[in-house]
Amino acid sequence: ARMSSIAAKAGVNQALLHYHFESKENLYQNIFHMGLGDDIQNISDRVRQEIKSWNVSAEKELAAMIYLIVTGHIKTHDDDLNRIIAREIADGQKYFQDFARIYMLPRISIIEEFIKHGIRLGIFEISNPLLFSLSLVTFVADYVHGEEVIKDTRWHRELYRDKEKTLYNHLIETSFKALSPAGKTITPPVLSKKEIEILDGFVSEILELYQI
Repeated sequence: ARMSSIAAKAGVNQALLHYHFESKENLYQNIFHMGLGDDIQNISDRVRQEIKSWNVSAEKELAAMIYLIVTGHIKTHDDDLNRIIAREIADGQKYFQDFARIYMLPRISIIEEFIKHGIRLGIFEISNPLLFSLSLVTFVADYVHGEEVIKDTRWHRELYRDKEKTLYNHLIETSFKALSPAGKTITPPVLSKKEIEILDGFVSEILELYQI
């Protein structure tokens, strides 16, 4: 695509496009960052501080992050961006790696922190908290991005009916079973209405950044 074609499609002056991005490569790179870099890091830091300020159990800390990741991924999912990311990965991930570090790693870090907190208290037991955190986040991403693949199959209704609730309940069940020490059972916590409202507020901020 030429810059002139992109400008025409976007309904802007080509000179303005060159002024803001200078080159097509810079424009393409900006698709991945979408102005989110510092903002998304700031939101992640505030999420950590907010949940820690609740002074709740390690179980509820983790449940809050699972809720936030599930809701955030589902509500910010964009088919066009997903296709661009798929193409970028196929072409060698030149720009996607940096985007993933900015956007995904802070979430993984917070989950790992909360799990380690539970381990120190003797509530959780897992040999590799970081790998568990990574698998949780990537599973959510795969679930959300994979809906299109099975859209017309017999599994779609079972997997994606009321998908936020379905995915959240599944992750709560499997996560707390996996993190339970041998011979013990962890009772999954229930988030209060106020806690959910606070978490939904963070999701709304992310939606505004994406302008969805």
